[in-house]
Amino acid sequence: MTKKKNRKKALKLQMKRQGLLSKAKQAVASVAETAKTVTKDVKDSFKKPSLEEFSALPELADIRSNLAETLYNEGIVSVQDFADWTEKDLLGLKGIGPATVKKLQENGVSLKA
Repeated sequence: MTKKKNRKKALKLQMKRQGLLSKAKQAVASVAETAKTVTKDVKDSFKKPSLEEFSALPELADIRSNLAETLYNEGIVSVQDFADWTEKDLLGLKGIGPATVKKLQENGVSLKA
């Protein structure tokens, strides 16, 4: 019986002789470092406001604090986030009623149609 050629081993040896394997390690290291830096920059640029900062917005002036907390916990952390919610979606949240939605709209919050 003849000896089988290990094609994977031969390819790896050929790539090693060409210097491709060492270059690949360097490339992977530099890409990983770049990804870490970009991730850190993105995290620093997007800072989620605290509940107190969210409650202090002028659009939430006449809204009770527990209702503001409910909105915050549902992922609405800025006035722009209301654009992704319909009136029906807001009414489905605990404690949010038609009067609350009306106050929000009077204060200048625009909802999704």
